[in-house]
Amino acid sequence: MKSIVHIDLNAFFAQCEENRDPRLKNKPVAVGSDHKRGIVSTANYAARRFGVHSAMPMYLAKKKCPDLVIVGGHYSLYSSVSHRFMAFLKKKYPVLEQVSIDECYIDMSGIINDSSAHDYLADLQLKIYMDLKLKCSIGYAHTKFLAKMASDFKKPMGLTLVVDDDYKKLFWPLPIDRMWGVGKSSAPRLVQLGIRTIGDLANNTSKDVIDFLGINYNTFYIWANGEGSSRVDSDPGDRKSISTSTTLLDDTDDVLLLKDTLRMLTGDISCQLRNESKRAKKVVVTIRNKLFQTHSKRSDLEDYTDDFEKIYLKVIAIFDGFYKGEEVRLLGVGVEDFAAEIKEENVSLFQLSKEEKSENKLLSDLNTGKTKGMFSTLGDMAKGGKK
Repeated sequence: MKSIVHIDLNAFFAQCEENRDPRLKNKPVAVGSDHKRGIVSTANYAARRFGVHSAMPMYLAKKKCPDLVIVGGHYSLYSSVSHRFMAFLKKKYPVLEQVSIDECYIDMSGIINDSSAHDYLADLQLKIYMDLKLKCSIGYAHTKFLAKMASDFKKPMGLTLVVDDDYKKLFWPLPIDRMWGVGKSSAPRLVQLGIRTIGDLANNTSKDVIDFLGINYNTFYIWANGEGSSRVDSDPGDRKSISTSTTLLDDTDDVLLLKDTLRMLTGDISCQLRNESKRAKKVVVTIRNKLFQTHSKRSDLEDYTDDFEKIYLKVIAIFDGFYKGEEVRLLGVGVEDFAAEIKEENVSLFQLSKEEKSENKLLSDLNTGKTKGMFSTLGDMAKGGKK
């Protein structure tokens, strides 16, 4: 079995701001726009103790935490720090798959095993902090899903190992909405079907549950039973687009709040472009209304770019051109048509089994925000303060 490690930087944007301005340390900090209709991009752990979290309206965050320090996003800084973090790891671990600006998988097979993993990863966690001044949570397991769940299990600076049947003890008792990939809209329906915990899903083969989860049922079922892909893809191949989305806390037609949400999403897109040394020509904006009707519109930029302001101006132009004033449930931003050359993928999808193709597609969709609301996107997960 492989030794798979997932590393997740804790409250990444807020950490960058604290390192940029040490006066912020030990204070409750939120990254976002400081106006009534602004939203929280991310919050540090001091702010989270007051109930402040990502995607929360800023007025509510300040109500929950009157002493909250609000800092505007510095997306070039986040991209630079992320690049330095990934380069630091790649020097020693070539089999590394970056899945977002602040998290990655590493195949450490042949380097560590079940008995040596804890001490080795504790030393790595400390080295990352001492050398880069970045706190992270680390998960170790034999599959990517379990490693991801393990890194989410304890934050900040958590270290969780999943060996043998530990996943049953650690994850089966958790509410089903704690299962990575299960979105907030699907969790209540699963509860109605008798799936209250991850363990319930692991032991359920009812037709109603299978029909509800559709083609993704098998993937979620094997994940819940401690199985799944362990292939860490260090060469992602020809990525055709980058996108991210978020489900709003409440359905709203507040234009200023919607535009601030688009600003947050655009910042994430700009960071990803810079981190991957890509420039894009086409911008995509997606709106899903309260009736779950989804509409997308594309438009070209004047030139290939990774610049936040240029992309955001185009995002707003697209939004203004086709938003009809309805209450919005979900917003998404994406970019396409890259100028940078990308290496060809080493492993052809034709070499993968049907089950691996299905699981890899779901993993890819979850990491790039392409799921259709039934399952968690990175934006949905951000409500728990992921970044």
